[in-house]
Amino acid sequence: MKEKISNDKLLKKKRYIIIACILVVLIALGIFCYVKFFNPKQTYTVVNGYVEKISESVGIVLKKETVLDMDNQSSAIPIIEQDKRVGKDEIIAIYKNDRYDEYLKQIESIDSDIQTLVKDLPVTYSVEIANIDSQISELAKEAIGTNSYLKMQEYKTKIDELSYKKIVILGQLSPAGSKIREVIEKREEIEKNSKESSNNIKAPISGVVSYKIDELENAANVDNILKYNTEQFDKIFEQYSASSKNQFGIKIVDNFNAYFVVRIPANENSEYIEVGKKYTIKTIDREPLEFTGTILRTIKNEENNYIIFTITNGIENIIDKRSLTLNIIWNREEGMAVPNEAIKRSEDNKYDYVTLVTGGRYVQIPIKIVSASDSVCIVDNLTSEEKKAIGIETNYVLSLYDVLLIEKK
Repeated sequence: MKEKISNDKLLKKKRYIIIACILVVLIALGIFCYVKFFNPKQTYTVVNGYVEKISESVGIVLKKETVLDMDNQSSAIPIIEQDKRVGKDEIIAIYKNDRYDEYLKQIESIDSDIQTLVKDLPVTYSVEIANIDSQISELAKEAIGTNSYLKMQEYKTKIDELSYKKIVILGQLSPAGSKIREVIEKREEIEKNSKESSNNIKAPISGVVSYKIDELENAANVDNILKYNTEQFDKIFEQYSASSKNQFGIKIVDNFNAYFVVRIPANENSEYIEVGKKYTIKTIDREPLEFTGTILRTIKNEENNYIIFTITNGIENIIDKRSLTLNIIWNREEGMAVPNEAIKRSEDNKYDYVTLVTGGRYVQIPIKIVSASDSVCIVDNLTSEEKKAIGIETNYVLSLYDVLLIEKK
């Protein structure tokens, strides 16, 4: 008997749960229908915003590049890090040969003597020396984890610079005539002779160093780029997209001036394109780069518009780039931002207007569209002359933070 009563209670509980679920569904459907069919009006608060006219395009990067002639019988050891700037006649790399091996042996032997002499000193000469030793130790640990020959040479260069800095400090602090001073002066003499050696590879011009050669360094004559026609540009686009070579070499890249050449549909944003005008150009990437480009020339064929920008900033970030996916911002308008669905056309088709919600009333305010995107417009109020010309008499104007009516279609 008790079991039967228990089962009846369980059944009643299940019925209540089912009824409750049905009620929730009905209420949700009711709310949806009300919003959809009986309450189609929404509001929007006017805010400050902007609309940009943008072209997305692949742009080729043209730079003046000077490839250094090298002795193919000897390998070169980089002294300057990749993408670092050098001055004219500055040593970039050293040929690895018997003379270089002899120079290393002499330096290593002297450094070993210096280390021994430093250990025998009764006091620590300088806190700065201890800091340098710490930095050298950290760099040595980092170097163990790399498999790149070029990266290893960069670590070696940094360690050598720190070691030399340490030697200089010791020399300055050591008394004249002391053994350690004598050894340090001998090291300095060897370094001086090494810098005058024909083993050194020096920069013929100033610029940024790159050790990556892709055999496209002479694909375009940058000095004559403004004389190129569309067929020549098409050829460069094809060469740059097809190349995948990357071999060791040394080149100096001019980091004061470069060119972007973009190819966009013939009539796309043509009303904003003006020779001599500056534009913002951004790379499409997780960490986008931003450039300021000035149009030097435009040429067209039936399909495309070829636009040549000169770039003077951020070139050191694209030293080894041949092409980039770019966003070119042709125009940017800021002002009162209004969604497209809030803008209506007057019955006589003479002007656009928005509906202001104020004091429980709906008021039509004529406006003009300054710039538009797919979803939002930048708008402004009509002037008195513009209102008069189309026969409108109203003192209402649109302001930031006004509330507008949006009627769903």
